[in-house]
Amino acid sequence: MSRGDIQGLRAVAVLLVALDHASVGPLHGGFVGVDVFFVISGFLITSLLLAEVARDRRVSLIGFYARRARRILPAATLVTLVTVAASVWFLSGIEAEAVIGDALWATFFAANVKFASDGTDYFQGDSAPSPLQHYWSLAVEEQFYVVWPLVLLTLCLVVRLAARRQERRRRGRHAVGRRVVAPKAAGRHAVVRERDPGSRAVTGSAVVLLLLVIAASFAWSVVHTRDDAVTAYFSPFTRAWELGIGALTACLVPGLRRLPRPVLGLVSWAGLVAVAVAALTFDPDTLFPGYAAALPVLGTALLLAGGLSPARWGPQPLLSVPPMRVLGDWSYSIYLWHWPALVIAGSVWRPISGASGLVVLAGAVAVSGLSYHFVENPFRRMQSLSLRPARGLVLYPAVLALVLPMMAGAGAVVTKMNAGGGAWITRSNYGQTRHDPKPHFSRLPAVALVEASVLAARNGLEIPRHLQPSRLELDPEKPDLGGCQYYPTNPDKLCPRGDLSADRTLVLVGDSHARQWIPALDILAEKYGYKAYYLVREGCPAADVTPERKTGGPSNGCEEFQDWAVDQVAKLEPAVTILGSQSDTNRGYVDDSGTLVTDDDATLAMFEAGMTRSVERLSAHSGRTVFIGDPPANDFQVSLCLSKRGASLRSCMAGRDPRSLDLIAAGRRGAQAAGAEYVDPTPWFCVGNQCPAVIGHFVPRRDLAHVTVEYAQHLTPALDRALDLGGRRRTAAARLGS
Repeated sequence: MSRGDIQGLRAVAVLLVALDHASVGPLHGGFVGVDVFFVISGFLITSLLLAEVARDRRVSLIGFYARRARRILPAATLVTLVTVAASVWFLSGIEAEAVIGDALWATFFAANVKFASDGTDYFQGDSAPSPLQHYWSLAVEEQFYVVWPLVLLTLCLVVRLAARRQERRRRGRHAVGRRVVAPKAAGRHAVVRERDPGSRAVTGSAVVLLLLVIAASFAWSVVHTRDDAVTAYFSPFTRAWELGIGALTACLVPGLRRLPRPVLGLVSWAGLVAVAVAALTFDPDTLFPGYAAALPVLGTALLLAGGLSPARWGPQPLLSVPPMRVLGDWSYSIYLWHWPALVIAGSVWRPISGASGLVVLAGAVAVSGLSYHFVENPFRRMQSLSLRPARGLVLYPAVLALVLPMMAGAGAVVTKMNAGGGAWITRSNYGQTRHDPKPHFSRLPAVALVEASVLAARNGLEIPRHLQPSRLELDPEKPDLGGCQYYPTNPDKLCPRGDLSADRTLVLVGDSHARQWIPALDILAEKYGYKAYYLVREGCPAADVTPERKTGGPSNGCEEFQDWAVDQVAKLEPAVTILGSQSDTNRGYVDDSGTLVTDDDATLAMFEAGMTRSVERLSAHSGRTVFIGDPPANDFQVSLCLSKRGASLRSCMAGRDPRSLDLIAAGRRGAQAAGAEYVDPTPWFCVGNQCPAVIGHFVPRRDLAHVTVEYAQHLTPALDRALDLGGRRRTAAARLGS
């Protein structure tokens, strides 16, 4: 199918996506360009398949998959390999290793599954997104390409079998009692051919099936987007209706062609306006896909329908001008190249937006033109592949044979880059010379090691070898919660830990910033005879406040979980209740009336008051209530810094994030106002405003703010002294008092 307006529509789609990603202009909803692509793909693929059914009364799976392989694999593989190589060279080891893993998922066309399972938020995050994250949409399309031809082939077989049965029954009825005579005009030697089962029957069956799939998928998209917009964004089940709308439009082409041209012209303009409104009014906070996706999806379908018999005053002539057709021809390559270019340039150059975004996009478009002419077209037009379609299927095994060894080699390079190192930092080895004055370290071992580590960075000591955790094992590090992972599901049980035979109980309440202390608390609970319960939920602070979801509205289940945790404490009546909490107020809190509050001072006041309420509720049922303050967040991600080329202790020394200091102070005031004990962990991480990336041989942070499992275990003696779970300080104080 050759329609210049469709190529122009492809150009519109890729420009929307690219300009949005580059933060150029007002197109904050440019991500709807992907939805435009989905509808176009459903329309074109279904049109080609139905034409094949009408011509050959069947669907050739070998021919179809061979054409898809020639169209998709060469450029996608080239971009994958170049992106991995650039990531190994320019990005940190952690990021490069993640990109290698993403490349493998992309190669098997399952990138959307990977990013959904990771809980990747396309629009949010402390660290840069994967440069291969955009392959999720290719995965969704490939999953459609696998299923839809099989469905149409099945419909062809069913229709053919039904037609044959009907023909046998008809012949049987006419053969009883009389002879079947061919029409005279046909001649004596006429052959009565079997009636064509008809492509109309296949198309009609496809329409019924598509209507069911579209309704079910759209309903699921609405429900799933409301409950978990992050995973819904990548799901093939929430996106199937978008491709289905394109396929349905293709099925209805014969009827749509009969509409008057003025009607199709109005329909086309309405479609273009719908896409434009979505691109201009949507933004990363729009709950998407859900209901919102209907606007660009239906708009694209209207444009495709209007182009079947376009009016001269419709938008199709504008879409068909040569520059738009060229960009449409290059759109696949532009889509592939622009995103890794933006991500990697943003990591090594500066944040990409505005003028810098245009510069990067210009380079990506130039590379895309070369890719189109020297990679895409040669493989699509290669006679040895097109004349023998089965040969095209060999492309995918060839891609695997190329990609898998190269990914293994890239992984080996990253591992080697992050191996080795110098001696561990200690209070007697911190990069000093014989002439340096001997420092006065703290009498507290954990604090003294931090002080020595700051000196090691100042003195240019080499990054120690055998770090715990290693430089490449930081990102996924989280304490194990066993069978009581309370997010995203609602809590339905308790999981006792520590000394299971103990009479005394310890309860930990809070979010992931409470969870980070579990490795030390497990040891202390065993040591001092406490049965421990960890009532922690990701993103749900110990303070009685409701954070906004990334996709808008109050956080799902947080209020219910907070109430449930208080109920459990009331039933358990613990000897000690420990709170740990930090909350991302960048998104704000939802107040009692359902209004979102984002003002800095107001959110800090809400956090402080919420902490007071929580401590009061929990203290009523607890022997002691202790709030462990959060360590100051780093002002950049030292875990990534450590695994970069040329990294050093000096270059990876972080400062304290000012916003986190405000939150820590608010939480402390709120807890102490309600009578809670307070533990300040700051000296275990920083000396003044200097927070070393390596303390001893430990990496203390796995991201900007969370403590690594290994360092939390290392801090067990310090936390023991601060919490006094054994009661030594209180006993000594009682003796002194007597």
